[in-house]
Amino acid sequence: MNYTKHAQESESKHSTLFVISFLCVFLCAAALGTLRLYGLYLEHRISQTMVRIEKSKEENIALSRRYAQLLSPARIYNYAKCSLGMENVEDIKVIKLSERSVKLAQIKEERAERSGFAENRNPLVNQAHAENN
Repeated sequence: MNYTKHAQESESKHSTLFVISFLCVFLCAAALGTLRLYGLYLEHRISQTMVRIEKSKEENIALSRRYAQLLSPARIYNYAKCSLGMENVEDIKVIKLSERSVKLAQIKEERAERSGFAENRNPLVNQAHAENN
């Protein structure tokens, strides 16, 4: 009787061990399958990103060419001459102003803006303003 009982326990241990090992193998296979699917998903995302990078590079090259064309001195000269009606001038004069004269002109302009109609007519008011400053 002990032998049959021991055989049943041994058989139940083997079947339990078999079920546990089968579950472990199944879980490992499921994990590997999941990892493979995730790897395929990542591969797809990488290929999409590479395509976007290539498109961006092509767009960047096209924009660089367009930028170089827009900055071309010949194009700027042609645009100024044809569209804006500018012409070459032969007698160019350069006038240099000192900072002091520019500041004085700005101060006079500010005073003219601040002063009203009556103040412009009365010279005594302008003298009073000059004395205050």
